[in-house]
Amino acid sequence: MRQGKFIVLEGLDGCGKSTQLKRLADSLTQKGEAVILTAEPTDFETGAYLRRILSESQSKNMYLQAALFLADRLEHITHPEFGIRQYLEKGYTVICDRYYYSSFAYQGTASDIDWVMDTNLNCREMLTPDLCIFLDVNPDTCKERIDKVREKPELYEKDVALMREIRNNFLRILDKLKAKQNIAVIDANRSLDDVEKEIFDHVQKTFYL
Repeated sequence: MRQGKFIVLEGLDGCGKSTQLKRLADSLTQKGEAVILTAEPTDFETGAYLRRILSESQSKNMYLQAALFLADRLEHITHPEFGIRQYLEKGYTVICDRYYYSSFAYQGTASDIDWVMDTNLNCREMLTPDLCIFLDVNPDTCKERIDKVREKPELYEKDVALMREIRNNFLRILDKLKAKQNIAVIDANRSLDDVEKEIFDHVQKTFYL
């Protein structure tokens, strides 16, 4: 059985990831791919704790947050029934909403970003995505979208200045990693259809050409 494909979508909160994940999954399903959609934080116990931290804007040490995300990620990868590795070995295309790039960009704002990167990238159990797509949207636009749909913003959604810092972290990290990883940065300020087309173009070039 052929190994499955591992695709990650990244971006600020409010960038349109959820919509594009579903559109990409539909397009790949129409091509005959078996697709699994997943996300971080996960639905495992550590992920539930992290989502509570984020939704309740709990003040937690950034090193602790980064370590919790790493633990959740390892459970996400290695779980014997619902782990990413299991799905890939069965030939599924796994599309993940956020991965270690988010840890670098978000927890890296108030901790040692090199430490966060080292603990993830040098972990033997870690999987490298076949393709990472970053949806780049103006932080002011993201904040406006969030404020329209959320009564109470989450931890990293309150301050547009912080969102700008996170975006800058993303761009700096992705530029650093692109020599060794397959990374595409997409201008997602455009229409949903235009963004969808460019995402699928990158997927086509990576896996089908």
